[in-house]
Amino acid sequence: MRVCIVGGGGGANNAANVIRRLDKEAQIDLFDKRSEIGHEPCEIPYVLSGFLPSWQDSFVFRPKFYNERNINVHLNTEVTDIITEQKRLIAGGESYSYDKAILDLGSIPIIPPVQGLDGRNEFVLDTSLSTARTLEKAIPRYSSAAIVGVGQIALDIAEVLQARNYDRIYLIGRADRVLRAYLDKDMAEIVKARIEQRGIELILSAQINSIKSRKSKKVISLPERELEVDLALFATGSKPNVELAKKAGIKVGESGAIAVNEYLQSSDPSIYAIGDCMENWDRITCSKRSYQTATSGATAGRIAATNLVLGNILPHQGTVMALVTEVFGYEVGTVGFTETHARKRGLDIVCSITRTATRRRSYGGKRIHIKLIADHKAQYLIGAQIISEEMVAGKIDRLALAIAEKIPVQKLAVIDTCYSPTVGSAYESTVMALDQLMPQLREKGYGALD
Repeated sequence: MRVCIVGGGGGANNAANVIRRLDKEAQIDLFDKRSEIGHEPCEIPYVLSGFLPSWQDSFVFRPKFYNERNINVHLNTEVTDIITEQKRLIAGGESYSYDKAILDLGSIPIIPPVQGLDGRNEFVLDTSLSTARTLEKAIPRYSSAAIVGVGQIALDIAEVLQARNYDRIYLIGRADRVLRAYLDKDMAEIVKARIEQRGIELILSAQINSIKSRKSKKVISLPERELEVDLALFATGSKPNVELAKKAGIKVGESGAIAVNEYLQSSDPSIYAIGDCMENWDRITCSKRSYQTATSGATAGRIAATNLVLGNILPHQGTVMALVTEVFGYEVGTVGFTETHARKRGLDIVCSITRTATRRRSYGGKRIHIKLIADHKAQYLIGAQIISEEMVAGKIDRLALAIAEKIPVQKLAVIDTCYSPTVGSAYESTVMALDQLMPQLREKGYGALD
């Protein structure tokens, strides 16, 4: 079997590895227009900040990995056409045939149409290593910056610049809160306060009139003030990269990503799609969405590879949108819907916020904030947000499983949890939050909580 993989993201690398494990004789060709692949985008800030001393300490392209698995990697080789009826693609001007193919085309940064942009001291933040290397060279030359965007990547870069001793950092966002896709305003205020404590100025609900060059500076014009900084960085979201797929006649879904079935096949059954270019769907309402993280992209790679080799035996079940990130010493974890999103969808919900400790204070316990969102009638969770300085990821993983499997709140609250004084609490904080939520669920009078 001949397999062509277009793109070199984490999902593509996982797919290549699984294909080789399941089929020792398959011919596998992986194409990427970049000169380096195989890095983990989440590790980029740790190199830029100096936490990791070099890119080689991160997970970058390892020729040995591909050589040992007899995978043909074509770098600096862009796939320009896929002729589906002939099962052939054109890459670097050469023709390659395939029996099956996987598209891991990634995403494209969205640049807002701001007047005055001229490319000088302007950086667009994405997940590519080449962009990161360019930024790495630029950061030491300056001491002030304006970051347009208040999402995860924007906050990561703000922390990088502070670690590099920038004296002025502005975070500018159209949204009324940071991490709007993941946090409700009541929880985002906790993160906002921490950012401002670190001396970073947050400008929210902002409108940028223009960004222009003035001598060696960038001048950001807002309705009521001007900001003069050394450089401007854009972290304003991205969209699925689907142009190659559209050119090949492959269907794009309602979210703007490549439409796939439960086995991750596109409208052409010989071609699978994974990663940021793949249309996902949530497990709560089954609504289509463009949503990927490193873990969900890697999972999609394994699923597509398994189905490609063994036939369609492993269905993808959608996403519960689980995420954890670090923001200035906080671990911020989210899963499922925010209250804002759930209400916009017209869902009948109840919410609670619990503030307690991760463990006993005498054992070093930290403050923890837990927001839970539950379906009022069905009586199971549809969302959670947790902020603390420790122990967040494990709690989010547990709640992600509960949301995925639609475990009733009452049952979830009485599941045994592990305990030792130094690593948790006998009355575990998530259980405490569930107990606080249950009276609101009972108020509606929707039968027994069983």
